[in-house]
Amino acid sequence: MQCQYCHKENLEGWFYCRSCGKRASAMKFTTNLWMMSDLGKRTDMEFSSQTMGESIKEMRKNRYA
Repeated sequence: MQCQYCHKENLEGWFYCRSCGKRASAMKFTTNLWMMSDLGKRTDMEFSSQTMGESIKEMRKNRYA
């Protein structure tokens, strides 16, 4: 393998090039590929906001239930 920027050898397979410090190889998956996947299409996720105290109470209730 070679670095995609400086073309130095990357025999050990480092994520970042040891010579130039940039990403050694091109990304295999883009954001568009992620959004086309089944995981990217999930709509059953719920987001909410709660205080730290509420979170601790809920965690304790679930742990000791």
